[in-house]
Amino acid sequence: MKPKLLKIFYVLRGGDRPLGMEDENTFRAFHFMLVTLLSWLVLQLALIIPLFALRKTAASAIILILVGSTIFSLYLLRRHRRRAAAALFLTITWCVSSVFSLFSNGIHSAATGWSFVLIILAGWLLGRYPAISLAAASTALLLVEAVMEVKGHPLPTYFPSGPIEFWTVYVLFVLLAIIPILYFLEELKRQLIFLRESEERFSSLSNAAQEGIMIHKDGSILDANIAFARLFGYEHANDLIGQFGPGLLLAPDSRDIILRRMANRETGVMELTGLRKDGTTFLGETESSPIRYRGQDASLVSMRDITEKKRAEQERDHFQAQLTQAHKMESIGRLAGNIAHDFNNLLTVIIGSAEMLLDRSDVPDSIRENLDEIRGSGVRAAGLTQQLLTFSRKLVLEPRVLDLNHLLSDMKPILSSVVGDDIELRVADAGEPMTIEVDPLKLDSVILNLVVNARDAMPGGGSIEIETTTIERGSAGIHAWSSGQVGDWVALAVRDTGVGMSKETQNHIFEPFFTTKDPGKGTGLGLAVAQSIVEQSGGSLEVQSEPGHGSTFTVYLPWIKDGQVDAIKRKGLPVARGVATVLVTEDSLDVRKLAIAALMSYGYSVIEAETPDQVLPLCNRERGQVDLILADVVMPKMSGKEMANLVRSRWPHIKVLFMSGYGEGHPLLEDILDSGSGYIQKPFSPSQLAAKVQQSLATKSAS
Repeated sequence: MKPKLLKIFYVLRGGDRPLGMEDENTFRAFHFMLVTLLSWLVLQLALIIPLFALRKTAASAIILILVGSTIFSLYLLRRHRRRAAAALFLTITWCVSSVFSLFSNGIHSAATGWSFVLIILAGWLLGRYPAISLAAASTALLLVEAVMEVKGHPLPTYFPSGPIEFWTVYVLFVLLAIIPILYFLEELKRQLIFLRESEERFSSLSNAAQEGIMIHKDGSILDANIAFARLFGYEHANDLIGQFGPGLLLAPDSRDIILRRMANRETGVMELTGLRKDGTTFLGETESSPIRYRGQDASLVSMRDITEKKRAEQERDHFQAQLTQAHKMESIGRLAGNIAHDFNNLLTVIIGSAEMLLDRSDVPDSIRENLDEIRGSGVRAAGLTQQLLTFSRKLVLEPRVLDLNHLLSDMKPILSSVVGDDIELRVADAGEPMTIEVDPLKLDSVILNLVVNARDAMPGGGSIEIETTTIERGSAGIHAWSSGQVGDWVALAVRDTGVGMSKETQNHIFEPFFTTKDPGKGTGLGLAVAQSIVEQSGGSLEVQSEPGHGSTFTVYLPWIKDGQVDAIKRKGLPVARGVATVLVTEDSLDVRKLAIAALMSYGYSVIEAETPDQVLPLCNRERGQVDLILADVVMPKMSGKEMANLVRSRWPHIKVLFMSGYGEGHPLLEDILDSGSGYIQKPFSPSQLAAKVQQSLATKSAS
């Protein structure tokens, strides 16, 4: 029962909410008006016309026409043909009211007011143009009635307008006018509430946004959220509304760009420089798009501060560049180490052969001089390979604690002879011990390299100042070190009054093989090697220079306060004649022959193995009577380490001395050095080889 009653209610009210067929407010009001009007018309037919009407048949006919149009309009409305229902009802009702007006005292009829109600209904239900058309027709009809009355031909009064008739017409007027007006006011109130809530919701969302949002028309700010105002240093968005945005909020360069974009109606994302209220600037990213705002064309602009983002991107790019540079340096270092390895094999033969010939007494003096030149060139070439190995981080440093000022004092005579007479050399120290832990020989080469570079930057003479200072944690000046590390440091600065360097040159001076010197006067490895040595010692090498104002190279090294200076350790043993048996295995024929000849010249019995797989059979042939094996680290078929392990598994008393053109820091040598075996770096002289063999034989056997 209840569902049926509910359905009847919605049939009378409009819509069908249980079936999801709710009408919008306007047509629900129209539906209610039609139902109410239909009820009144039925009441007139059943009661008022029989009791009070003078022309009962004509009045009933008019009412029946209205009843029929109302019912059919309700039918169309229930079928969701809303405009058709409204058009049918308004047309028939206007026609009926016009007929009633013509034959009930014309322009003085009470039905004349219906036309005004119907015009309002037409505008409410169908829109502007149907309402104008209906108004024009009503005006024309009233004009006809007025003209006929003025000419003395009034229309006949077929429907007299008595009190009852006037009352019924008034009730129809109320039904057709008051109900729509009340619903219209209700709808207007509802729309206003919805609009206010929507604006409040939009304002809340807009002000809660982290991103600045602004709406403008041709640069004039129409609206903005609080984030946009605060982005530019303003407390309230109202401070910006009505202002010309580009002139107030943008730096001059960005202002010109924005004005051109506005003139060309360009949209999209761009970066610009914002101008805050206090005059400071920031880097911003803005995006604009066209919108409709309060009935006019406008532009929606979003903006955010990307200063930190750009700084982070720059730092990331800087770190990426450093990583790329590190990978490049690593690749070059590997290449340099491999070149040094192969070169050391050749230098071993050159230096060793020259030294063995010089040891002979029957060599003429003229040839001896040439041999000295050969040997000297080989030694200088060996120094170059040491630089390559140092640069490639394949040379192990031998650090000890020393006083930097004492080291400089010892070096001053050498440095003075290097710079020449046309350059003034000044060495200034802080007057206090500056203990550091470095390889003294390598630090000598760093200082000498920096002084030589300073000398070459002053071809016309000048001055070089070497200054040492200490920098304690938190003191002024430590921020100048780009690595940003904190601690206690010793700083060694080498300043010159030379030609200086551009920023571009400074960006490349620590790259290997980069040089500003003339061809043949520099290898381009000096500063790269110096930086490698300093960084391996836990420090940093920095440069400051300007063209025409000289250069300052500063070495930062960890300061060991109250450190005890190590005594100088002398390494090696006096070279004596040997009586042991040495087995030599080396894949390079020239190096192998030189090593055999050198050892035999010092009295050793030598057995030759061309490849490492021949070592075990030879040891077995000698019944283990081999005192030492001299082996290359890297050989075909079997590495030196694998060969040594096989030998020691059967003859633990046999010593092993490895030789290699790689530096001691090479990964291939780590396990070998940790195993307690001896090691000699190529290139070596016969005397150095003999001394190393003697030293290895004097050690205890490996277990």
